Amino acid sequence: MSENCLVEFSKEESCSVMQEQISQLIEKAFANPFKKYRYCLHQKPECTLHEMIIVTTKYDLKYPDKHMYTTESNIILRGKLLMVLFNEVGDIQKSFVLDPEKTFYFRCEKNRYHMTLPLTDIAVYIEIKEGPFVDKSNIFPDWAPNRENREDIITFNQMIKEKALKLV
Repeated sequence: MSENCLVEFSKEESCSVMQEQISQLIEKAFANPFKKYRYCLHQKPECTLHEMIIVTTKYDLKYPDKHMYTTESNIILRGKLLMVLFNEVGDIQKSFVLDPEKTFYFRCEKNRYHMTLPLTDIAVYIEIKEGPFVDKSNIFPDWAPNRENREDIITFNQMIKEKALKLV
């Protein structure tokens, strides 16, 4: 697997993760032009359970989505992550901070728009959801900016962060 890839899959059927590996994943995230990295504890996209260690940084551009067929659980390991839930038209319905010392777990029901925004230089979390991965099951909202327009996404991320933090 290339050092600059965004996603790496485990080569083992059973695996453990050590703190040293988390530090290596953080290094890979910062070496990556997108400033994020995903280590899949499952071996391939077709697996029925997806468990991933995700490193996101303050430079990672985030985008809201919803998953039509699967719930999603997140467990924060390092840093702080702002979780934002939206209704169908883009109004923020709820927001809270995932923090290893306080609220460390979040479960999002399927078919619900949500978004994660790092509040620290890095945030490392575990994401768990049913597989197999089907790209069509990720729905991106019409009310968010075009995913190809970097400047609009940066502005959108800042605006959502400001609004959501007022609700925490």
